[in-house]
Amino acid sequence: MTNDECIEKAKEFYAVLLSDFAAAQADYLADDVCWENPLPDNIPFGGIYYGAEGLLEYLVGINDAIEMSPLHFTDIIANDHVVSLIGVEENTLVRSTDKYYTMPFVHVVRFNAEGKVEHVREYNDTREMVAAFG
Repeated sequence: MTNDECIEKAKEFYAVLLSDFAAAQADYLADDVCWENPLPDNIPFGGIYYGAEGLLEYLVGINDAIEMSPLHFTDIIANDHVVSLIGVEENTLVRSTDKYYTMPFVHVVRFNAEGKVEHVREYNDTREMVAAFG
């Protein structure tokens, strides 16, 4: 895949992932996908998740803990099957505290040779998130 194709595929993946997990799994995820989101201890869904089952567990954990607005990407950069999505998660509600936070992030997505997502690593500026979780 070219860098432009990787960028388009990454944008499609995020749009589908949050709206139709079955389609995301079938069309975009490698069987051995790994998703990493190291977060402070008071955030209940941080960790490393493996395979579609693990990713679904992660997404359910997110949904249980927060009400998230769509991610806003400010920059997307690709280099040889790796895409960095830079953006902001805005006005996210923590369900347990009724507090909101805004969080800058970078997601690094790596595609395998078949064009499937094999690894995602999140880098989050968690200062406001931690305060919102209390």
